[in-house]
Amino acid sequence: MDPSTRGPLVRPFPGLRYVPSVAGPLASLLAPPHTELDRASRRALLASSPYVVTHLERPEYDPGPGRAVTRWSAQGALVQDAPGFYVVRQEQEGRSQHFLLGQLDVRVGDDRVHAHEGVFQQAVEARLERLEATGVDSEPVLVVDSHPWPVPWTDPSTVGHLLDVADDDLRHVEVWGLHDPDVVARLSSASASHRFLIADGHHRHAAVLRAAQRDGAPRSLLVAVADDTTEPVDLRALHRIVPRAVAEEVLRRAHRRRDVDDEDVTALRGAIEGLGLDQALVVTGSSAAVIDCPPMVGPTTGSGAWVDSVALSLGTASSETRYRADVEGMMRPPEDRGAVFLPKPQIGALQEMVRRGQVLGRKTTSFRPKPLAGTVLRLR
Repeated sequence: MDPSTRGPLVRPFPGLRYVPSVAGPLASLLAPPHTELDRASRRALLASSPYVVTHLERPEYDPGPGRAVTRWSAQGALVQDAPGFYVVRQEQEGRSQHFLLGQLDVRVGDDRVHAHEGVFQQAVEARLERLEATGVDSEPVLVVDSHPWPVPWTDPSTVGHLLDVADDDLRHVEVWGLHDPDVVARLSSASASHRFLIADGHHRHAAVLRAAQRDGAPRSLLVAVADDTTEPVDLRALHRIVPRAVAEEVLRRAHRRRDVDDEDVTALRGAIEGLGLDQALVVTGSSAAVIDCPPMVGPTTGSGAWVDSVALSLGTASSETRYRADVEGMMRPPEDRGAVFLPKPQIGALQEMVRRGQVLGRKTTSFRPKPLAGTVLRLR
């Protein structure tokens, strides 16, 4: 079926935004994606303001009568706009990225939206419970789009109006509203023929998809679209730090191995750059080797999934694995640990993989930059 005959993929929505005179400066209310906060950072944010967006992640973070988002609106801390799209411009570490915020219609069987990583089923259930309890999308799911748009939304000053600005020592954020009826109509109509690759937020998308399956009707989700044709995102592998016994078992079960001088950092970097989809570089305290992994059975593919399956077969808890995108900090793992380096993914290869019905293992990729939580909220 022609994708354009199935209706818009993203639609305008009536966004909720902070009212600075009540809630405080926007810069003090935003937060990194919730999954990137450690316990100390989360505690600090929750203590920093009664309206910081992190309170909306879980109902227990803002206990009280009813939903926090409803109470905040009644207190005048949030204002709801007329339906429209939004563009968020984030500038951080010398890089600027624009995201188009819209409402994604999540339908069972809609092959225009593809996940590229597997999910933890228990985490999907927990995420759905939290979304329905809080009643709000407090951060968007990041999707990557590789199809041109008829409206130049990455230059929002030509199609929208500036709503909010947040400045601090770390970043500059602008929130633009796109509410012109012609702009909204053109974006909605054009989205019907687009295809999105989920970059970050697989568990939230899977949770809403599960709700659509349960209810027998489409559900919706706040997404941030990154236009890879004009502002390519940075895509990295998520490598693994695993218990030493897991690393040694990975080496033992590999189809083939090619030893690399573990004292030669240049050789190690070269080995990582040359990895194929089903290869990995394993570094322990006494050796390093490039391995060829056995093929996986089923839709899951790639060396990350196979390494995780080895860890699972040994009874290793998932909490024993640490995930890191930086290579340099992993070259010398502690004596009781091993480092497993995965191949650098490419957007085109991921898109081709998902078209074949395959996915990578859980937590295999890292897309940067990610949209901040709290710029625009969406009621569920």
